[in-house]
Amino acid sequence: MMAGIGFALKKLSSQDNLASRSLAGGHAIMIASGPWIVIMVGLAMLHILGRPLLDPMDLKVFSILVIYSFALSLVITSPISLDATLRVSRILFQRRFEEVHGIYLAAVFITTLLSLIAGTVVFFLLIGLPLGLGLAAIICVVQVSHLWLAMSFVAAIKQYGTVTSAFALGLSCSIIFGTSAAALGNGPGGMLIGFSIGLCISFCILNFLILKTFPGPLTALRDLPAKLREMRPVSATFIAAGVCSALAVWIDKIIVWQSNEGTAVADGLIYSARYDSPMFMAYLSIVPVMSILVVWLETTFFNNYRHYRDIVHSGGTLRQIDEQRASLAQNAVDTVFSAFLIQLTISVSLAVMAPLLADLLGLPYDAISVLRLALVGAAFHFLFQASCGVILFVQYGKAYLWLQVLFLVLNAAGTAIMLSNPDYLGLGYVLASIASGTLAYAAMRQALGTLNRLTFVVNNPAISG
Repeated sequence: MMAGIGFALKKLSSQDNLASRSLAGGHAIMIASGPWIVIMVGLAMLHILGRPLLDPMDLKVFSILVIYSFALSLVITSPISLDATLRVSRILFQRRFEEVHGIYLAAVFITTLLSLIAGTVVFFLLIGLPLGLGLAAIICVVQVSHLWLAMSFVAAIKQYGTVTSAFALGLSCSIIFGTSAAALGNGPGGMLIGFSIGLCISFCILNFLILKTFPGPLTALRDLPAKLREMRPVSATFIAAGVCSALAVWIDKIIVWQSNEGTAVADGLIYSARYDSPMFMAYLSIVPVMSILVVWLETTFFNNYRHYRDIVHSGGTLRQIDEQRASLAQNAVDTVFSAFLIQLTISVSLAVMAPLLADLLGLPYDAISVLRLALVGAAFHFLFQASCGVILFVQYGKAYLWLQVLFLVLNAAGTAIMLSNPDYLGLGYVLASIASGTLAYAAMRQALGTLNRLTFVVNNPAISG
């Protein structure tokens, strides 16, 4: 995350009226989970509207390709976004605003190139999709990747209304163009292209906003290779952490898809009806509380952390520095734990209502137990993400990397082991989330407790090199 959006969020959240606080929360939802919300809501709407227009199997192919595109794009863009975030945060602090333009365009170029290559390998070489359907899937991967990347830059822009409107417009266009393509008889490939057009519209608005906010000279094509060679990764640790973070979220689905729980559909695509939908619904259940935490992280925590850094840079006494560190740490620990308790209460309440939710969502009866486990696991996954957010904010790279590796390994191992009993489906994710969330919370407390060492030694270029 980048400090910057916090100024806009603070202005809204500090106003003592429901409308302003709701706007702050709504904007935080877009910043924290914008592409996720657009894709999942758009997918749900197109499912409902597409039933009279497409064969059920074609509709299933469309849904699976959107999920595959979302997963692939997240793995591609996570390390690029993390590296770009570190670069932009550094140059914004140094007030070298003109360099943001070049970093952004280089990131877009790399993201596009890797998306095209990865999409070609996955959809044509590994799955073997027909040409038209494969091209539609690759286009979707590119557009989702662009959205994820753009979100790592718009976090530094205060025009919250434009950001939120861009997603609302893109979502509307995705639904309109997707259903229109299906109505014209273009099948799942046409619906996927229509869906991607909406994503492209959202990206174009965000792209214009970024380039307008951070203008700069365009690099000639002949100079681009040299420029890219100069832009070596800021931190190999954060690059590796980004890859592990994205893989950790999807590794359990991939393992389930390859097991007896997986169901093959047309064109070599695999999904799990009993696992996929409950997991996605559980992820959506943490978005409201996560948005509240984003508002806090980008406003209160940022201000406290900035005050701590100001005392350090102004030559404050050790007592002044440690008092501010202790206040910052206590506030962070209390806030994250309180948010976790709220999320756990919500998750348990939803788990109790799982049969009703399954009926409303059209889930099979045997998915109710998975939904309950997924909701409980999502609460601890929230604790993991919240704690890692604080650790990432103070740039404790090694701890952040090892936590992502831990969750990746535990989620993979737990899911694989629990597949031996169909009744335990989803329990591996729960156990991995509980263990990782607890350790991440402890690591956050340890990072805040040793913040002086992180500031003066670990993150000091003069010492760490």
